[in-house]
Amino acid sequence: MLKTYDPTKVNVAFNSRQLRMFGDNMFTLARDEANVTMKKGVKGDTTYVLNANKAGKLTITLQQESPDVTYLEECAEKYVRANLAITDANDSGMIMFAQDVMVEKLPDRTRGKDAGDVSIVFLIPDITIL
Repeated sequence: MLKTYDPTKVNVAFNSRQLRMFGDNMFTLARDEANVTMKKGVKGDTTYVLNANKAGKLTITLQQESPDVTYLEECAEKYVRANLAITDANDSGMIMFAQDVMVEKLPDRTRGKDAGDVSIVFLIPDITIL
């Protein structure tokens, strides 16, 4: 079956502000630790250990001229804690919502021959995907 992915159906919002002017990649969402680990005994017995840590990071990529870069830099400097939401209306219809999210640090600034992308990392205490 052939499916179509449409990046215009993906939205990221922080502190009720929809972010815009993404770079080559929109985002990467990753948990800090594995959901499950495996413990093996001396005789080969196996126990699965469930991990309650659901913390992680969202890394977004914006074009350097996006007005949201300045806004997110201000949020980093003021230690703003806010809600973060990702909606994807493509095939899976994924929704991720998190509370008490903060910008990890000021993004690195790079200037060169081309307008570069700016990466911004959000710290998420509990990633919940609906």
